[in-house]
Amino acid sequence: MSVLSQMALLFIGAALVNNMLLTRFIGLCPFFGVSSSMSTSVGMSLAVVFVMTLASGATWMAWKFVLSPLGVGEFLYIPAFILIIAALVQFVEMYLRKASPVLYRAMGIYLPLITTNCAVLATATEAAKPGFFKMNIPLGPSLGLGEALVYTLGVSVGFGFALLTFAALRERLEAAPVPAALRGAPIAFISAGLLSFAYVGLAGWFGL
Repeated sequence: MSVLSQMALLFIGAALVNNMLLTRFIGLCPFFGVSSSMSTSVGMSLAVVFVMTLASGATWMAWKFVLSPLGVGEFLYIPAFILIIAALVQFVEMYLRKASPVLYRAMGIYLPLITTNCAVLATATEAAKPGFFKMNIPLGPSLGLGEALVYTLGVSVGFGFALLTFAALRERLEAAPVPAALRGAPIAFISAGLLSFAYVGLAGWFGL
């Protein structure tokens, strides 16, 4: 298998077959909290792609060049990764506030939410230590920086696609004749479950 094919398989597997939201059920707080409107979902999706990719690159380098060589990675990676992600989000927020006020107003309200999004930490962990999720993708004992970034980009794009799909579905449901007992959270959970079944079925479609 060529390198390009491996990268494509890694991206598709991370975005669809092993979707962080709908097959791993990680990061569901923004999935249900932000998806009530398409505009907020677009903002959160863009912020997740941007921050998650930067965070995984930074945590991968911290694992590769600091934590693992010192032999402290196995018991310090969680607090170290959380600290790196929080600091990175803070620096990005300060930079955007000064360099691009328009982009800051568009993304700024979502950046603090990403700091506490467990999907970012889970993705950084899988990029640095493959095998955490036992994905349906053949991975080696470690990922190079390029592979880690492709994986993270796939996760973040899949996160955004699932969020936008669910937001569009919820907007349609607002105008649908849903029984009163199911309106609001009940129909949202039912719809998310059906959407999850569709994503799980992609594993067989792609032969993974």
